[in-house]
Amino acid sequence: MATMTKCSPAVLALLVLTACEQKDTPPEPRTPEEMYAHVQYLLKPHVEGEQSDFAGAMQWLRKAAESGHLQAQTDLGGIYLQGGKGVAPNPQEAFRWFSKAAEQGSNEARVYLGSMLSTGQGCTKDVPQAKEHLRQAAAANLPEAQYRLAMLMLQENAPADYPESLDLLARAAAGKSLHTAALAARALGNIYAKGNAGVQADMHTAANWYKQAARGGDARSQLVYAIMLLDGQWVPKDEQQGMAMLRLAAGQDYPQAIALLINLLRNAPNAADYEAEAAAWASRLDSLRSSPRQPAS
Repeated sequence: MATMTKCSPAVLALLVLTACEQKDTPPEPRTPEEMYAHVQYLLKPHVEGEQSDFAGAMQWLRKAAESGHLQAQTDLGGIYLQGGKGVAPNPQEAFRWFSKAAEQGSNEARVYLGSMLSTGQGCTKDVPQAKEHLRQAAAANLPEAQYRLAMLMLQENAPADYPESLDLLARAAAGKSLHTAALAARALGNIYAKGNAGVQADMHTAANWYKQAARGGDARSQLVYAIMLLDGQWVPKDEQQGMAMLRLAAGQDYPQAIALLINLLRNAPNAADYEAEAAAWASRLDSLRSSPRQPAS
């Protein structure tokens, strides 16, 4: 007579839990909020090794958007704008969903609409309408809207707009978005370096803005500020900090920074100490030139 193997209470509990963990699928979503929550559920693996269900998430995201869920409309616009995960870029569809979200008051969507209308991406170019969308979002203290509106106004080069443009850039540079703050600081650095937008050229002020942008991670500003530190004309000369800043820009695959760094390393008094580093950077530069890509902006 066969004997039954006894299971300990702990093993029995584990078997029960394992049997129940077949993926506790939530009930069928009914409201737009439930639909959007289901999107997040499908995008998050619930068992080790499980794949996210992006196709299913897209279906429910569209349903939520069609049902009027504001964030779903904005998200859907972003997906169609960028493409990926099996979704082809579709600027016209992106513009349609951003427009729906903006009608419901989404300032995030207004930033996208302002950008698209200013260039005619997915729509008919309409700069006045672009500025209106960006102005509303900028008034809500969105740094990217402040930056984009300022740059759009500066492109038009209307002297009456200079004070507002400079104010918008200063606000964006002081904002919480590090990337946008760095871009705005670089723009202000350029303005003061060249004496544009109704201000007198002031390299000391420009240096301060480039310094802020460089510390915020902007590769171009890191290169400019590195040169300033190495030269010592507009800021106190500091070769050690200048080289460190130059390496940061080079580390972002900024070709001009890499080329300058190689030149400085190979022409240093103790160039032999930097031979291996210079060779490594030269190899990296060759690789970038053979398959170019955009450096960090």
